[in-house]
Amino acid sequence: MKVTLEKLPASQIGFDIQVEGAKSQAIYDRIVKDLTRTMQVPGFRKGKAPTQLVLRQVGTQRLKANVLEELLEKTLNEALAENKEVKDKALGGFQLITDIETLVQIFTPGQELSFKAAIDVEPEVNLAKYQGFTVKAEEIKPDLTEVDRTLNEFQVRKSTLVPVEDRAIQLNDVVTVDLKVLDRATGEELPDAGEEDFQLDVDEKAFIPEVVQAIIGAAIDDVVEVESVFPEEYYPEEYVGKEIKYVVSIKSIKGRELPALDDEFAQSISDKQTIAELRELLEKRVVDDAETKTQANKERAVLEALTAELEVDLPVTLLQQELDFLVRQQASYLQERIDPAMAKHLFTKELVEEMRRLNQPEAVKRLRRKVALDEIVRQENITVDEAELKERVANTLEAIKDPNIDASRLASLIQEEILSERALAWLIEHSEIELVEQGSLKPESEVLESISPEADADVVTVDASSEEA
Repeated sequence: MKVTLEKLPASQIGFDIQVEGAKSQAIYDRIVKDLTRTMQVPGFRKGKAPTQLVLRQVGTQRLKANVLEELLEKTLNEALAENKEVKDKALGGFQLITDIETLVQIFTPGQELSFKAAIDVEPEVNLAKYQGFTVKAEEIKPDLTEVDRTLNEFQVRKSTLVPVEDRAIQLNDVVTVDLKVLDRATGEELPDAGEEDFQLDVDEKAFIPEVVQAIIGAAIDDVVEVESVFPEEYYPEEYVGKEIKYVVSIKSIKGRELPALDDEFAQSISDKQTIAELRELLEKRVVDDAETKTQANKERAVLEALTAELEVDLPVTLLQQELDFLVRQQASYLQERIDPAMAKHLFTKELVEEMRRLNQPEAVKRLRRKVALDEIVRQENITVDEAELKERVANTLEAIKDPNIDASRLASLIQEEILSERALAWLIEHSEIELVEQGSLKPESEVLESISPEADADVVTVDASSEEA
């Protein structure tokens, strides 16, 4: 057997293989012998039928395909074993470059056969620079007014609704309306788009903002008209984008009586005994959240600088693995939030392929970051303390509580995670990061807003059992 190696794009090694006829003849003879011994041919006892009848029953093409399949597998394994440098860096299995149907057509047992295959290998990394970067990162300062907004949200959820007749609609009221949606071009009402006796929270987060704004100040029996375009997130979908007019008839108004911000209120939504303790907890959450976001901005800045210095040809195998991870992560997130029966019909082959296509840029970015950090680990001889690794593995196993999990595989993943964390910390330590004002490095529309606690409408409990948010 003669094997010629060739370096290919996308971090692949090509194998150009010539196999002597004796190898395929030996496989052919053994398969024919096995078939003759085991195949049942009508009119003959098992193992007693003439070879020609056995071959006629099996078929020439099927026999050739079986011999070729075994020949390719055996030859590729031998070729990889003979080239240890490639074997040690190999990722995944071989991909046949020569068309298989062509091989079946030209293949004759006992004659020399040539074919080409390729295998992905660990990429060659060229990192021109990996320290001493000077970058800017946005500093996210804590907005303590978030505490008041959060407390007000819980006040609204704990409030009592009281009928109102002597004033106009105000923010946070609850109104009952007849809602009609008209086609602006024809003036006709759109079926199924409106609703009678519709209860509407006067809150821009709860309903169409322009409608909410328009009804503030209206009184009972008033009719408010708003010209708009049918929004994407509303039903029926067939009306999306259509020029419409909302006609809102006010039927009743209920105001909210908010509970006092006192110790009793704090105890009703958390395990804190006083309103001062609850405020302290919420303030700590806001501060911690701002620090977390600032740290994420610093990490993003140095990683962008680092990967700008990276030259690497990513292998398809690693890219596919990263895409698999991202799609599984998103699918798991969705499955936890929708009905299982719906999920079964939702995740079609076409949807999964589209998810993979949309995640391609993110997968490439994540891989480039990982490869660059791995190079820092290699260059700086960063290691993982065995005791730390065992502790984190044990904690993870305890949290997962899955007896079927592969502990050794988990340990390997956690070790990679720790190494990446340490490489990133090393990179930050060896870079100069200037903190700048929030919103100064990107358009205002892309600025991350401070996170306020999100809860379902019927949930009014603050998890304050720990000082950690």
